[in-house]
Amino acid sequence: MFYKKYLFGDTAVCYQEVPVEGHEGKTTVGLALFPVGEEKEVPIDSLIQVSFMGDETLIDYTLGVTMRNREGTLLKVEEQAAEGNGVVTRLRDARGNVYLHHLEYSPKTGVFTVWAEYCNLTGKEQTLESLQSFSISGIHALRGGKATLAGLRLHRLTSAWSRECRPEEDSFANLGLDTSWARYGVKCERFGEVGSMSNRGHFPFAAVEDKERHIVWAAMMEAPSSWQMEVYAEKETCALSGGLADYEFGHWRKNIAPGESFATHKAFLTVKSSVLACCNAFVAEQEQRLKVPASEESMPVLFNEYCTTWGCPSAENINAILKAIEPFPIDTFVIDCGWYKPDDKGWCNAIGDWRESRALFPEGISAVSNAIKAAGKHPGIWFEFEVAGRDSDCFYDESKLLKRDGRVITGKNRRFLDLRLPKVQEYLKERMLDFLRKNGFEYIKIDYNDSLGIGCDSADGAAAGEGGRRIAEESLVWLAKLKEAVEGLVIENCSSGGSRIEPLRMSKVSMCSFSDAHECNEIPLVAANVSRVIPARQMQIWAVLREGESASRTIYSLCAAMMGRICLSGDVLHLDGERVRLIQEGLEFYQEIKDVVRYGKISLIDNTVEYYRAPEGRQVYIKEYEERKLVIVHFLESAEKVSLPLEGCRLKRAFTDLAYTAEGELCIEGRPFSAGAFLLERI
Repeated sequence: MFYKKYLFGDTAVCYQEVPVEGHEGKTTVGLALFPVGEEKEVPIDSLIQVSFMGDETLIDYTLGVTMRNREGTLLKVEEQAAEGNGVVTRLRDARGNVYLHHLEYSPKTGVFTVWAEYCNLTGKEQTLESLQSFSISGIHALRGGKATLAGLRLHRLTSAWSRECRPEEDSFANLGLDTSWARYGVKCERFGEVGSMSNRGHFPFAAVEDKERHIVWAAMMEAPSSWQMEVYAEKETCALSGGLADYEFGHWRKNIAPGESFATHKAFLTVKSSVLACCNAFVAEQEQRLKVPASEESMPVLFNEYCTTWGCPSAENINAILKAIEPFPIDTFVIDCGWYKPDDKGWCNAIGDWRESRALFPEGISAVSNAIKAAGKHPGIWFEFEVAGRDSDCFYDESKLLKRDGRVITGKNRRFLDLRLPKVQEYLKERMLDFLRKNGFEYIKIDYNDSLGIGCDSADGAAAGEGGRRIAEESLVWLAKLKEAVEGLVIENCSSGGSRIEPLRMSKVSMCSFSDAHECNEIPLVAANVSRVIPARQMQIWAVLREGESASRTIYSLCAAMMGRICLSGDVLHLDGERVRLIQEGLEFYQEIKDVVRYGKISLIDNTVEYYRAPEGRQVYIKEYEERKLVIVHFLESAEKVSLPLEGCRLKRAFTDLAYTAEGELCIEGRPFSAGAFLLERI
C-alpha cells in the first residue's frame, strides 16, 4: 500500500493508503501532520473529502450528521510529485473522478497551504454536493502510550456584531466527541457560516489541542461565501476538515460537465506548541501574501468623519474638520456614509443610487476631495455598492436584484444587486468607478451590512448555495476592477465592522474595519481578539475623541488603537490645547512602535474579562519584535495592580497617566477604565 513521509521544518507530513473498515478490498488515502518524532500509525481517512449526488455512505448513522466519508472518497494514488517545498498528489476513483491535492510549505512561517482540484473524466456530468479544501486525520492525544480522544480540546473564534473573533475553548468531552464504550459511532462538530458575511457566528479557524503534549493542529481557510469546518471523531482519533459549506449545511451543489474542473479555495494548516503560536504563524503567512499600494507601507494614521458628523458630512463641516486636525500627522481623510443623502429622505436607507447631495456639497463633492488633497491628505469615500436601500430607486428595479425561488431577496431595508448581470456591472461602473475617477478619490471604504442567506437563483438553475458562491466571487472581481480604475487605490474592507474579514478578501485589500466597536469600553478586548488572525497593518481600529472626556479616556482609546492602524474620529472641532498635545504625544509614541505592531509576534493576551458589556477585569497585551517588546495594558471595571517581569529589558518609553515603576518588574497601578502602552528594549 502507498505510504510516503516528508519532513518540512519541524513537521512530518504522512500520506498513507489504508483499508476502509467494513468494506473488504476497498482503500482510501489519508493525510496526517505530526511534530517530527511524534509520528504514529493510527487510523486515518481520506485527504479528499468529496460527495456526489447519490453517493452511498461508508459508515453507519452519518446521514444528516456529516457528508464526510461517502463512497467518492475511495481513492488510489496515481502519481505523487514532491519538489522543493511542495507535494502534488494525483488521485483517482473507479468511476473516473480525478483529483489533484496540492500542499505547499512556507519555511518562513511554518504554514502549509492546501487545496484540492477536481476533474471530471467520467465521460458524463457529475454533481458535487461537497468538496472540501482540506482534511487532515489521525489527530489524537496519548495516554499510556495509546491513542485517545481524552484530553483533546477544540479552539474556535466566535463572532458577532462588535464581538468579532472571541476565543472559545471546549473539551471534546463537553462537545460529545468522546469515544463510546464500544468504540462505535461517529461524532461530528460541524460549524461555519451560511451566507455572505463570512465572519458572523465563527471566524474560519479551528485548532485541536493536546495540552499534555503541547501539540496543536490548526487550520484557517479562505471563505468568501458559505463555509464550514468539521471535527470528525471516530474511535480513538479525529479528523479536521473544512471548505465550502456542503449541501446539507449550506445548500451547495454544483454540476461539473465532462472534462471540466473545479478547484477549492485555499486552506492554511500548521502544527505548533500553542494556539497563539499557530495564530502568529497564520498572521505571518497572510502578511506575506499582501500587495498594497506604496502609500500603505508606512501604516499611516487615518481620520474618518463618521463619529464626528454621524452620517451628515458636508463641505462646510469637512473643511472645518480639516482645519481642526492640522496638528496631527494624518495621511487619509475618509468621507463616510451620508454623502449621497436625498433632500427628502434620511441617509441610512438611501444607498444604491449613489448621487452626491448638492445640498451637502453645493460646489460638488470634487471640490471637497480637492480640499482634502490641498490639506496634504488622501481623500476617501464610503460605498456599499453590492446592495440597495429601501429609499433608493435601485431597490425597486427588480431586473437588477438577486432572487431566490423567483422572489427578490429582501433583508428588512436592503436588497442585493446581481453582480453577474452586464446591466449591473455597467451601472456600478458609472455610479462607482467613474465617480471615483471623476472626483479624484484615492481610498474607498467598502461596507456591507446584511447577508443574502443560503444563496440565490442562477440562470442555469444551480443550487442556491452555488448561486451565493458565484456572487461572492463576483464581489472579489470588483476589488480588482477598483484597482484597475484608480491606480494606487487603497481599499478598506468593512462589513458591519469585521463581518467579512476572511483571508481571501483580506489578501485583496489594504485594510479592514476591525469592528463597529467605535467608542465602547470593550474596544481593546475586540482589537486583541481580531489581532490573532488579521495582520496588524490591516486592522483599522477606531479611536473616537469626545469633548469633555478625561485624559485617561483619550489614552485608553489611543492605546487600544495601537494594536493595529489608528483611525481617529469624534469631537475634534472642540479640542483644547492640552488635549491636542496629549493626542500628539500618543501619535508620536505610535510612530516609534510601528515596527513592533506590524512585524511583531503576540506573546501574551491575558484577558480576565468575561462579560464585555459589563467588563470587570483587565487585559495585558504583549507583542515582541527583534530586541523590543510592546506592552499594552487596559483596566476596565478594575483597579488591580499588574506586575510583569522585565526579563532582561528596560523601559524605553511609555504613554500613560498611570503610576508605574520599572525596576526588575514593570509594575502598573490600575484605575477603572485606564490604560498604558510601554515600549521595552533588551539591555
